[in-house]
Amino acid sequence: MEKPNGIRTRLQPLPEENIMAILDLIGVKDQHDIEDDKLTFLSAVRAISIVPQVAQVPTRKMYEAVFQILQDNRSLELTITSYQLLQDLEKCFPRVSIAKVEGLSSTDTETQLVINSEVWSPFGVSLENDSTEMEGHLSTDDDYIDFSKLLSSTQDIVNHVCDGDPMYLGKGPELNVRSKQLTDDIMSKMMMFQYLVTLLRMDFISRCQVFKSNQKWPIIRNSFLNQLLGSQRANFKNLVKNLMRIVAATTREDSAMDLDTEHNSDCIPHKPLQKPDLADTEFRHTLSQSVETLLTLVMELDTLKKEANQNRWTSRSDGSRTPVLEIVIDELSYNKELISPYLQGTVEAKWKTNIILTFFSKHCPRSIKMFERNIDESTIIDIFNCFSNVTNVRIISKRMGEDVIQLLLVHGFQAYFSLQQGTCSLSHVKDNAEGETLLKETCKSFITSFRNLKRVYKELELVAGGREALFTAATIMS
Repeated sequence: MEKPNGIRTRLQPLPEENIMAILDLIGVKDQHDIEDDKLTFLSAVRAISIVPQVAQVPTRKMYEAVFQILQDNRSLELTITSYQLLQDLEKCFPRVSIAKVEGLSSTDTETQLVINSEVWSPFGVSLENDSTEMEGHLSTDDDYIDFSKLLSSTQDIVNHVCDGDPMYLGKGPELNVRSKQLTDDIMSKMMMFQYLVTLLRMDFISRCQVFKSNQKWPIIRNSFLNQLLGSQRANFKNLVKNLMRIVAATTREDSAMDLDTEHNSDCIPHKPLQKPDLADTEFRHTLSQSVETLLTLVMELDTLKKEANQNRWTSRSDGSRTPVLEIVIDELSYNKELISPYLQGTVEAKWKTNIILTFFSKHCPRSIKMFERNIDESTIIDIFNCFSNVTNVRIISKRMGEDVIQLLLVHGFQAYFSLQQGTCSLSHVKDNAEGETLLKETCKSFITSFRNLKRVYKELELVAGGREALFTAATIMS
């Protein structure tokens, strides 16, 4: 298949033997010399694959050696250098890309998925036959990443960022979420996880673009993400719980940076946090972004699979898996201490909105008609309107509690506001009479919800972010 413009290809045989010989450690006993040789090897790979104008795709052995150095966690310098090289190689030599193919007429074009078979993958999955049923499978070889290794890696990260407490929350004032300094081992696992998420994202996004144009389900079925999560040995629920705890833990670490913040009066009691190291905080913040990216990708996969099931595009080979949204809601329902830090760490407004809508839908009594439409077509505005009735507030409060309701309303308003800013600027909304009216009515409903909560709970204390959200709503209405 002809390669699309922009993809670099191998023009001549690579000096693989010469470059791999750099890693020949026979007779080398000094650890410093070993690390120097590995850094030299990484520099050599970069010199032939990234630096020159006409670069060459590294061979399979070279890719595997770079990835192995990332996993070895010998030193921080080796970890960062190998990680950056792998990221740069992904940009230069993507495994999948999109090409436009001309149709019968000059104006008729369609997108087509192009597989670069020369590029190695740590997942060990075959991607070369996307027009038929899935033939690729995750390798069981120790050199490759399968679901069990991904789960084990996230569990190690959880144990670290949660200070050895996998449950992370629920220990009241005795809880101390100040994690120990990052070790070379945990740094290696964090950066490997971030690299794997980059591969999953690049592969999945390209496939989604092509799928939207031709509606051929095998394109999504053969994605790295779908095959990884479709493993028969996959304990998907534990993976999601680990990812949620990482987001919550890193959020709590970030909150420790603002030492002048007012007393946090949300539903999670804890003692004051120590100020974390800036470098540690930055790594954890980047890790949290990768975790959210992975969860968002899985949510998009679940949405596409639901559509495929409705159109009968799927087959028995697709298997079945509990949607990620259901697992998240169940975990937040069981462990309500996770609600505040997890929603605070969830930046994607669409994802946060879906969580809040589904949570309310699950826990509100059937006697209350919260959504006028199907939940897939509902918005946060429907939630605010439901709380405009004091009777509804009393009934829902008995099921969910005042603090949980406040947190969901506040984060719901933040998500709504983010979506409005994402679609168009606030000034544009105000210039549009209909848009300005809807925005003001939403802010009014949000404020009314808290007024009614105050009527039910005379001594109501606002949760973290509540005062700021109410001030923003009042400012927009003025």
